[in-house]
Amino acid sequence: MAGDPDDKPPESSGSVEVHVSSTAIPEAVPAAQTGPVEGGESRRAKRVTAAASMGIEKLGGVVESIGEGVSKLGDLTNKVPLVGASVGKLGEGLTKAGESIHALPRVAQTRRGRLLVRSVIVGFLLVFAWIAVIVGWQLRASDTPDFRPVAEKILVQLSAGPEGISDVYEHSSPRFQEIERKERFLDDMTDMAVTVGKFREITAINTTLVTTGPSGRIGRVGLTAAYEKGVCQGSISFHYDKGQWKMLGVSVELPPELKITQAQREQRVAACKDPDDRKTCDVRDAAETILEELRDGKAGQVWDQASDVFKKQEARPTFESIQQEHLDDLGAYKRLLTVTEAKVIEGTSATFDVLAEFEKSSAVRCVFGFTRTSKAAPWLLRSFKVVVPMPRADVLGSGTGSGQ
Repeated sequence: MAGDPDDKPPESSGSVEVHVSSTAIPEAVPAAQTGPVEGGESRRAKRVTAAASMGIEKLGGVVESIGEGVSKLGDLTNKVPLVGASVGKLGEGLTKAGESIHALPRVAQTRRGRLLVRSVIVGFLLVFAWIAVIVGWQLRASDTPDFRPVAEKILVQLSAGPEGISDVYEHSSPRFQEIERKERFLDDMTDMAVTVGKFREITAINTTLVTTGPSGRIGRVGLTAAYEKGVCQGSISFHYDKGQWKMLGVSVELPPELKITQAQREQRVAACKDPDDRKTCDVRDAAETILEELRDGKAGQVWDQASDVFKKQEARPTFESIQQEHLDDLGAYKRLLTVTEAKVIEGTSATFDVLAEFEKSSAVRCVFGFTRTSKAAPWLLRSFKVVVPMPRADVLGSGTGSGQ
């Protein structure tokens, strides 16, 4: 009050007068004004973040689509060992990963989140590369070649006569040539062609197998083949040699109605009706003529009259030298004792295996191989081998005694 003694002016009481213009609370400073980044740089960062978010969302969709595709691939490859189940599980994992990637844009709002996103992307790329290599290797390892074209070519050639059979043998695996003589192969395949007729087509591929062992890759195909005289079950084995599949063996099972006896087989390839008669058997006559010329010292003439194949195998001087050694060891040729084998294949190739008597040995095996261009042409020597017997014990003993 005015009359109150304590009522004094502010200056004299020591207080400071404060004037308040408004009682409202001041607004907070916007976040964009408290940061160290200017307005333009902040907008660029937002655009980059938005673009990254969109890219990550697209990546998530792509990964999810890949997962669904890989799942379908797993369904298609269920029958492939070790691959089908693995591919199916991989597809499920990729689908879940794609769904999870959709949440990454919310994490990328912070610096630590962006670093995490980059790490996740790099990790995914490395995992995808590793999975692609593993799946590709498994699919390649389980890939089985198609033997049908090769098998058809072989069967067609085996039905084409001696020339086709010889071509199959020459292009077969070296392992097959080590265990099978060409003459024996010609005989067997010629007999098969006569029995079942000409090859027509492969009607079915029953089994296909590929294995790897110490000798390399071996393949086998079981098939059903149609011939002129019936349908046969068979198989062809292959050996992977020098970058290509080569025949390792062939087998054809004859239907019951086409089976023939051993006597019928021998009759089909018999060189002549009576191989012991020189006058009626031209193969025997050719063999005896060669032995008589060698006895008379005409080895050079025998070489001149032989086939080109024989001349390429052995030079003329070498052949003359070897036959002179045989003449010195065995003595002169006297006569043929017995014919152990006499076969003619398609009338143009013959084998003549005999036991002959010489002055110094009573049973010497002589094996002749003949060839001719046609049934009317003369036989030409294709191969010749004389099996010199081992010296007897009494001869060795007398030789030792006389040397003392």
